[in-house]
Amino acid sequence: MLARHRDVGLDGANALILAELGFIAEARGDASTAWGLQQEGYATARSTGAPRAIALALEGLAAALALSDAGEPAAVLLGAAATRAATGAPLPPAERGDVDRATAQARELLEREAFETAFRRGEELGPHEAMGVAVASGRASSTRVGP
Repeated sequence: MLARHRDVGLDGANALILAELGFIAEARGDASTAWGLQQEGYATARSTGAPRAIALALEGLAAALALSDAGEPAAVLLGAAATRAATGAPLPPAERGDVDRATAQARELLEREAFETAFRRGEELGPHEAMGVAVASGRASSTRVGP
């Protein structure tokens, strides 16, 4: 299906499919596969400029990082994605469970103040800058996470 969508120019749909596949991998405990799928989804979403797809990819990347015990960069990405409502792309109810799970995992990894500080930092950054923070984190690079 991904190849077919690419052939007919439906990259926006692919970004959402890749995000959901990444969430499935994350829910199964496979952080590396989740990161790879979410990273591909993020690149695809950026190429389309679709705010919903970009936010969902950031949330998916945060879930993969939280699963890898990288709470701070996960919180930064969650904060960046939380600005989605301001872009006219509020979190749909169908995606809330994945985002709530990622948020809970990141919160468990950090003290309350550390989570809130990282989350606010993400809100202040744009998606690309937040990705830079996630990739620059030592924990992210040790889980084979990259831009």
